[in-house]
Amino acid sequence: MNPQTLTSPLLPGNEPHAELSLLEDGARYALLQRLAPVLQHQIMGNFQSMDMIAVMMDRRLQSASPDLDSMRQDCALLGSVSESAIKSVINLLTWVRPKPSATQRFDAGVEECATLLLNEFKLKGFIIANEVSQVAAELSSRVLRSVVSAALVCLSDESTAPATLTLRAQAFPDRIDLSIDLSAQESQQARILHAQGYRLLNWRDLELLAASESVGLARSDSGVRLAFNLPSENQGLSGDPVAAC
Repeated sequence: MNPQTLTSPLLPGNEPHAELSLLEDGARYALLQRLAPVLQHQIMGNFQSMDMIAVMMDRRLQSASPDLDSMRQDCALLGSVSESAIKSVINLLTWVRPKPSATQRFDAGVEECATLLLNEFKLKGFIIANEVSQVAAELSSRVLRSVVSAALVCLSDESTAPATLTLRAQAFPDRIDLSIDLSAQESQQARILHAQGYRLLNWRDLELLAASESVGLARSDSGVRLAFNLPSENQGLSGDPVAAC
């Protein structure tokens, strides 16, 4: 990727400010509706282990001579698992209502988005290959979550066949460029649309979300390019540059 590519966000159209704000809200709502089933699945998964421990404890209590030491261990394990589940659920709920001041490492934020969508994309025939690593700069969690996840969903929605989505990053002193390249798989089967999801996410939605978060955006021959400007305190501290996209 040329280091001078995507130095400023692509601003949508010439709509009046009020209308543009409504369009941005609509795009954000559309993305959230697409993510809601995935978040719900993750939340429910956090409580499955608690249910299994509770069932095991109930069976032990049915014994004529319950093993109290084992029961104490089960209670301690249940407490630890429940605490972990609550923390995870609270974090997942921040996707719905993000904390404005929350930040995370760039590589961790990209990984979070890729992991969240991984299983749903598999059901549609898509593979997410995340090759982003060692990009330590701290960026807004809201920016990373909304733009990276929207780009992945948009590309998969626009694809006419199953494909692999490969994420790569390149760090510069003042910004981080992220490429998401879509390559068709050998299988010629038609892609499987989401069963109960909201409407498809289109390029206009992605433009609006990127512009609202001041993220540079451009199409490429193989997918999309995003440019995340670094806060002044993070400039020059983005980690080891990775291979050019």
